[in-house]
Amino acid sequence: MFAKLDTVLINVKNLEDARQWYGEVLELEETYDGVNHIVFKVGQGETPITIIEGETCRPSVKPILFSDAIEETQLKLKGKGVEAGTIENDGNVTFFTFEDPDGNQFEVCHF
Repeated sequence: MFAKLDTVLINVKNLEDARQWYGEVLELEETYDGVNHIVFKVGQGETPITIIEGETCRPSVKPILFSDAIEETQLKLKGKGVEAGTIENDGNVTFFTFEDPDGNQFEVCHF
């Protein structure tokens, strides 16, 4: 029925502010400017993140980003002013959470 996950769509309050934050803070590569939305490549993955200006609310979906160097990633985000949570381990996966400036939640994991 489905061939793949096409994108993860995230609403942001201000597209230009978010463009700068996702590019500079998360170091994501901008691959497409659709005027009312911007698409970012996430590392070597196939599924991009698309930001679009619109109403923001606490979503029930949380993108989970994989990192080979989770401690370094957490420190890098903190160094850029991001409130990155404590690194936790559930017995199988090591992870921490953070939010973008609009309150959209993310998780970073390593296994």
